[in-house]
Amino acid sequence: MIVVLKNEIEQKLGISIQRRGDCQLLSDAVLTELGESINYNTIRRFFGVDKSSVIEPSKNTLNILSKFLGYASYNQFSKQVIQFGANQYQDNWYFVLNSQSTSEVINYLIYRRMKDVFFADVFIRTIRELLLMRRFADVDLIFRSKDLKLNKFSYSESIYVGNSIGILLRDVILEDEDYSLLLRNKLFIRHVLSIFVDYSSLNKGYGVFVTRAEQEKEFLSKNDALFFECLSALRHYLLFGKCKTKISINFSKLAAHPILIGRLAAIEILQCEEDEKKADVLNDLRAIFEAEKVRRIDYFYEVNIVALIMSDFNLIAALNKIQDAPHIRQHYQISHHQLNMILRFLNAISTSDRKKQTYIQQEIKKELWVTSYYDIFDLFYHIGLYHSSLNVAKKNAIMRRYMSISEKMVYPIFNKNYLISYFD
Repeated sequence: MIVVLKNEIEQKLGISIQRRGDCQLLSDAVLTELGESINYNTIRRFFGVDKSSVIEPSKNTLNILSKFLGYASYNQFSKQVIQFGANQYQDNWYFVLNSQSTSEVINYLIYRRMKDVFFADVFIRTIRELLLMRRFADVDLIFRSKDLKLNKFSYSESIYVGNSIGILLRDVILEDEDYSLLLRNKLFIRHVLSIFVDYSSLNKGYGVFVTRAEQEKEFLSKNDALFFECLSALRHYLLFGKCKTKISINFSKLAAHPILIGRLAAIEILQCEEDEKKADVLNDLRAIFEAEKVRRIDYFYEVNIVALIMSDFNLIAALNKIQDAPHIRQHYQISHHQLNMILRFLNAISTSDRKKQTYIQQEIKKELWVTSYYDIFDLFYHIGLYHSSLNVAKKNAIMRRYMSISEKMVYPIFNKNYLISYFD
């Protein structure tokens, strides 16, 4: 059974796993697709690349690799192979997908929705393939299908779906009519565009959706229009160092998800010139947060980002105080907490508290960062590493890594001087 599992994984990747680089490729693919970490050394042992090790794979390793193939667990993978043969599940899915019939694809997904509690995995793989095949009209129809009940996805499921599909939007270039098509699809916005908010490509890939949203405003809901307006304002700040026209909305009166409310507060703070006004905005947001029976740290996610960008340590200190004892209730909030750890790391550097720097740095775990925010997390983490290091050679190496991240993101604000003078 393990031999079959290995063959299926190699078939999916399109390579034979024989070298360390192949193992790292699989490790990265698993992290990108599942948000779960599996060390490349574990993969080396599993595929026999490390000839000196004969350790049996753990249950956890087998489960993660099975999930990578779209199964809930290794147990489910084994049962499927025994019942249908090694490739029946994959062959049936590929046969339907390549039929060029939208109705067949939708009916297949409806069937899986009714029969399979792990429907999200099949759904993700289908949408990713259709995007790569440039079948955007099919993607639109699938997201519009009422029988699929996509509006019943929990927020955690939306996070899983959005992050798995959204990463493709970095590289897939659409025609104008296809951008319009998907921007007019409320569930595509809800489950993909508003989840995988790609800070790495606000001026390319994902950013095209942001700029095109202005032209499609009449077709957007009020909250979706506000969402794209906030991203456009942030994009403008990152590119030109200043905000666009002020967004006129009282976020304290808005019925919306905490992340959108926090996003509006963040842009308002970005537009403030006086510390007192920033404090007023934060106090308004805090009042909403504290009025809830279940206090969600989601409110402060985007404000944390803006505080880092502005290197505003009064704001950072205030945010750290509010988030001193975070309540992590959903898996996606783990990444939110990691962002707060980066804030605390930089704040400890600003106060020259080396003991706290060391402790907090140990709590920062890159494998817990979401893909859409990974580069911006990494950028500020390297700013912290640069200023906490006492070794000249190490500082130079960190600077090179910082510049590499900056060049990848292509925002003029994140230049060499930004790194050096961050704490000035």
